Amino acid sequence: MSTVCENKFVGSRKPKSRYHHGDLRAALIECGLELIQRKGIHALTLREIGKRLGVSRSAAYRHFKDKDALLFAICEAGFIDFGNLVDTARKDAGDSFAAQMDAMALAYARFADEHRDQFEVMFAAVLKPGGAAEAGGGRNLKILEESIREAQRNGAIREGDPGLLARVVWALVHGASMLRREGDSADVTLIRLSTEILRSGLINQQTPAFSPQAADKGAGHAEPPGRQRVKRSSET
Repeated sequence: MSTVCENKFVGSRKPKSRYHHGDLRAALIECGLELIQRKGIHALTLREIGKRLGVSRSAAYRHFKDKDALLFAICEAGFIDFGNLVDTARKDAGDSFAAQMDAMALAYARFADEHRDQFEVMFAAVLKPGGAAEAGGGRNLKILEESIREAQRNGAIREGDPGLLARVVWALVHGASMLRREGDSADVTLIRLSTEILRSGLINQQTPAFSPQAADKGAGHAEPPGRQRVKRSSET
C-alpha cells in the first residue's frame, strides 16, 4: 500500500516534490508517524522525512524547528482524533451514564490498540509537567467531566469534584487499555469489567463526598502501621 512517506528515489536524482504550500506541514506529520510505526521513534529526523517526501531540509525546518516540535505536532494531531472518537462514542451512547462510560472506555481502548505508536507518543508528552493540557489532552478530561457533572445533576452518581472523579476514571480506563494492548486485542471483557467496577464506586449511595483535605487530615492523625495500641486482656 502506497503512503505519503514511501521512498521512491531512483539513483541520486532529486525527486520532484508532490506538495504545495499549505499542506506540507500535514504531510510531515503523517510521514513522521509512519516512520515511527515502521522503524521506531529513534529513526525520526526531519532530514529523513524531507528525503522521503521529496522536499528540501530547509522546507521541513520552516514548519518544525526540530524533532521535538514535530513530535509535539504528532501528539496534538493524535489528541484531536482521540477526542473526536471518545466524544462521538459518548454522544452515540444516549443519556445513560452507564452506557456513556462503556462506550467511551471501549473507544479509548480501541484507539490505543489501533494507533499504538501514536498513542505512546501522545502519552509520553502527558507524563511531562503540563504536557496533557499543552498537547490537547485536557479536552478528553473535559469530556469526562461533562458526563460526570450531568450524572451528578441527575442524582445518578455520588457528589464530589468532577475534575478529580474524571482523573480517577481516566486512570482506570488508561491502565486497562494498556494491559489490554499486551493481550488479545479482540477481548473487551477487561474494559467492560473495569467500567462496571468503576461505576459501582460512583453510584450515589448517599455517602459523604470524598474530600482530599479531610483525607489528609485523617491520615495525619492515624497511627502508623505496627504502632496501633493493642488492648490488654484486662481491658477487654
